Amino acid sequence: MISFTAHAKDKLDRELSKLAVTEETVAEILNKPDDILYDPQIDRYVAIDWSRKTAVVYEKSRDDALIITIIYSSTLRDMVERRRRSGRWI
Repeated sequence: MISFTAHAKDKLDRELSKLAVTEETVAEILNKPDDILYDPQIDRYVAIDWSRKTAVVYEKSRDDALIITIIYSSTLRDMVERRRRSGRWI
């Protein structure tokens, strides 16, 4: 089951819907990510879809995922590489 924090829902409604990023998009990214990274500082996972320039930050437990935030960036590759180099995302 996928659930969303109030922050993630608000971000989808206010910003990302204009970019065609919906709850369904998030579910697709979680089901078939191009990459999955881990953020050990906050114990969260990051599912990445390069073609959609979108990263989904989430917590997982068993078969559930709690979406914390969704990041859309035209420079997603650069952002991810910076965080990998710094050790933030592994």
